[in-house]
Amino acid sequence: MYTSLLDAPVNEELIVLKVTSAHLYNWLQRTGVFIGGRLFRHDEEIDYHPVRVKADKGEVVVPAGLGIKIFIHTDKGEKKPLVEMRKNETGHVESMSCGQGCLAGLKHLGFDYDTKVTFIRVLPHMDYLTVLNFSERTRLSEGEAARIWGYCDGEEPTQFYFARKGKPFVVEEIIGGKKITSHLETHGVQTGSRLILESITQTQEIHAPETNHITVSSPGGLRLYLTPSQAGNVVVKTAAQQDKRDASSSD
Repeated sequence: MYTSLLDAPVNEELIVLKVTSAHLYNWLQRTGVFIGGRLFRHDEEIDYHPVRVKADKGEVVVPAGLGIKIFIHTDKGEKKPLVEMRKNETGHVESMSCGQGCLAGLKHLGFDYDTKVTFIRVLPHMDYLTVLNFSERTRLSEGEAARIWGYCDGEEPTQFYFARKGKPFVVEEIIGGKKITSHLETHGVQTGSRLILESITQTQEIHAPETNHITVSSPGGLRLYLTPSQAGNVVVKTAAQQDKRDASSSD
């Protein structure tokens, strides 16, 4: 099934089939996006940054997708999502709008109802180049790294976000529900996986002038912010369709 990038599913790999605007076609080529190439469309979570806060278990990193679901009653009487707190602002958790899997995962980070929270800072978007099971490489966002809970031999369990380079990290749990668990499985990350952090680099980003945008990233990690008009000029199909067709033809 073909569709415009504007209407394409989120959190899926897509294949670019056609670009109907000559100007956009040339611009995308300069960024390394070509016909037949692959893109990944992100959901609204990517519009926020992960945040570093202090909770019951000390300093932790909260991915944006979880931070928008944790609502804080600040000591000044305001109510706001965790991701909208300001530096050094304090308060307590009033509610968390997520399922049981998500709530259980948040307890690893020291979050529960009425937990006292001190906001430390907003973190930049980063890419974690990771070796998976001593063979393949994958690229994880900082939010994905913060959702992976596990341990290095001889050390206390922690988030992969805090993993040390070159040291095997065993995945114990994914912090979140079925959606993020399924998404990380497409990277090959699941309970029992062994990860080795190879490098961390700040995400390259190209911004569109409008705040209302469609966010995609290339296999090389470049993040593009397209206007709805631009996204409507890009025709795509899901990579899963193509991969399934290729697998059938090889049988």
